[in-house]
Amino acid sequence: MDDTVSAPAQEIRFRAIDRQQLIEAQLDELLPTDHPARLLVGFVAGLDFSALHATIKARAERPGAPAFRPELLFSLWLFATVEGVASARRLEVLCERDLAYRWICGGPSPNYHTLSTFYAAHGDFLDATFVDILATLTERSLLTVKAIAVDGRKIPANASKESFHRAATLDQHRLAAEQHVAALRQQRTEAQATSSQQAAARRRAAADRQQRLEEAVATVRERQAERAATGRASAKPEEARASETDSAARKMKRNHGGYEPAFNVQTATDIDSGLIVAVLVSEQASDNGLLLPMVEQAKANLGTAPEQVLSDSGYSDAGDVQALETAKIEVLMPPKYERKEKEQGKDPYARKRRDSAEIAVWRERMGTEAARARYSRRAPVAEGVHAQQSNRGWKRFRLRGLVKARVEALWQAVVHNLCVLLSKIGLGIGTLCPKSS
Repeated sequence: MDDTVSAPAQEIRFRAIDRQQLIEAQLDELLPTDHPARLLVGFVAGLDFSALHATIKARAERPGAPAFRPELLFSLWLFATVEGVASARRLEVLCERDLAYRWICGGPSPNYHTLSTFYAAHGDFLDATFVDILATLTERSLLTVKAIAVDGRKIPANASKESFHRAATLDQHRLAAEQHVAALRQQRTEAQATSSQQAAARRRAAADRQQRLEEAVATVRERQAERAATGRASAKPEEARASETDSAARKMKRNHGGYEPAFNVQTATDIDSGLIVAVLVSEQASDNGLLLPMVEQAKANLGTAPEQVLSDSGYSDAGDVQALETAKIEVLMPPKYERKEKEQGKDPYARKRRDSAEIAVWRERMGTEAARARYSRRAPVAEGVHAQQSNRGWKRFRLRGLVKARVEALWQAVVHNLCVLLSKIGLGIGTLCPKSS
């Protein structure tokens, strides 16, 4: 028999709920003084937005709602990218709920359509801002580029494997899309059960699909011509395919061994500072032949050529090596078949029969301990940049097309450089960013 006596029922104490109370403190008082959002907004305040101000139509007594400041939208996307937020709809919710985003807005928040449009529409401004930041650092002797590391990363495109079709299928889909657009235009003047806003959205979606299919048909024709030009029996032109979702994307072999629609994102990084100095987005699956374009872009962005370029053997295009060595830019890159030739008892660093004098110098250099020691700095910097971008959540493109894919890559590059700069001077935004090398 249980002799214990149950305790008398007591009134439970709950925390009080008062939904009528007011928060008297202002947003600025609620946000900590050392919050990273303050650092980011301060950084953005130093940029020149006059080019974007010139495009705004809301002026003086003109009808229409006031525009959101480009500085505000730019700050929101920078902070969102730092935190790994890539969705405009998700960012819209954060602007209404999260203190830091509400503080950045400082009033009414933009909707997802405004945010999405701004993110994709200002590639030229992003490019200019990216270069201006590098120029400012160079002028103040904070960036002295002597050696750059070049590396590529294949990032999945906003397209599926099933969206790739041959020319005949794409033509059928294009004709069907044209008929659908024509039908919607005809219905425009008729009474509809749906609202005019819904009807307009349907017309835009249909027109967008028609345009993408037209681009896909043009792309598949180009790829047919490329196959025919090779002259190889295995390169059958009729087997060429293109994606009806993103015609620029190509199926590329990923590091997991499978094939997936993707873009090849090339990044050139300053070895000493860890700052990205050039970005290129290519539909070429191989890195071969991309070394010289990357160095030329870095030279254009910095106003001066680097003394050394470090890359893996996937960039071993003889023409690129020849051009760079002729321009007195030291190439630190292992010979393509270095390991295989060593296993066969051959010297991979000896001059080959068809080597020019410049390529012979490069081979001989890579056989020295000093060159291999300098080359060992490449992987932590070059591959580290891609790892940090992946840690920030950039594992797939959200925008479609080669031009907009580069816009997305530039957002990531600007955010990476911002994180590196503020981390190096000991400011708090570094805690939100992956640790720089």
